Amino acid sequence: MGSLRIAHRLEGLPPYVPGRRPERGETRRQARLASNEVPWPPQAAIVDAMKAALDGAHRYPDMQYTELRDAIAAHVGRPVGGVAVANGSTALLRDIVGALADPGSEVVFAEPSFPYYRTAAAANSAVPVAVPLRDHAHDLDAMRGAVTPRTRVVVICNPNNPTGTAYTNAELEEFLARMPEDVAVVLDEAYVEFAEDVNGLDLMDEHPNVIVVRTLSKAHGLAGLRVGYAVGDGDVMSHVSRLGVPFRIDGVAVAGALAALRPEQVAESARRVASIVAERAVLTEALRSRGWDVVESAANFVFLPLGESAASVAAACAAGGVLVRPIGGGIRVTVGSPEDTEHLLNALPALAHHPR
Repeated sequence: MGSLRIAHRLEGLPPYVPGRRPERGETRRQARLASNEVPWPPQAAIVDAMKAALDGAHRYPDMQYTELRDAIAAHVGRPVGGVAVANGSTALLRDIVGALADPGSEVVFAEPSFPYYRTAAAANSAVPVAVPLRDHAHDLDAMRGAVTPRTRVVVICNPNNPTGTAYTNAELEEFLARMPEDVAVVLDEAYVEFAEDVNGLDLMDEHPNVIVVRTLSKAHGLAGLRVGYAVGDGDVMSHVSRLGVPFRIDGVAVAGALAALRPEQVAESARRVASIVAERAVLTEALRSRGWDVVESAANFVFLPLGESAASVAAACAAGGVLVRPIGGGIRVTVGSPEDTEHLLNALPALAHHPR
């Protein structure tokens, strides 16, 4: 490169690697189980709302996103002043760290977990502190032990991506009781709708340092719209919103999100989530019956800890027309339709007795 120098804090920072997509020109049917997308297109009412919004595409959206924030506040039962929105929950994670961390502050998170936590810290000149999982779950004792006077943010992915493990509110209560009040505990609940007894919003009144981050990408099936929201202290959320780029969610996506939050669309999304949860049980049992070790999941994916053979297993699946995600010492498999499950199982026969 020329004379320009990359900031030292970004040296060695790995790029975010998305789940594999079909190759351009690929015409055979493939089970796309690498990105935790739902297998159905958006509901018709949502598509209609977005089409109608195109007529106003020559206008900027409301930069305060008042209607969307009102709808989210009603959906989650929290005050609208404590709601921030952005183009995906990843942007909110970055800006939450930016609102709370000074250069040299520490951000504690688990690993393997969502890789962007490290990026969110580096982007804000904070120090990333990774704590290894224990038995594929967050080691809450070790994470508490990693907190120092320099720690400003602790992130817990619940359920955890990529392993699918989750902590109940009762288990998190004990952890939160031991946390300093001036350290934000960010609960990344991108997959919360697929879990039971997990709801960080219920912890916020007792623990005002809790911030909950969620998305419409997963349970609501709007991954292509990139709409996420955070709920927390009103002053913090105000600063998070100020850090976001102006007009950060486009008007068509806002229209789709508003439609998705209508009661009838929420009910349909809940029915779709229930079918995914049922298919998750079918997939887990089928894999285990074939000799695979599968971590108990509370998300819309399952995790197979395979160690060094993860890449070869993922490649074998791809050769059989099934795209899965090698990550964190295993493969993460999105729960899709019954047809997707059958396709996956058919791609694995030669590996059916992989050692545990």
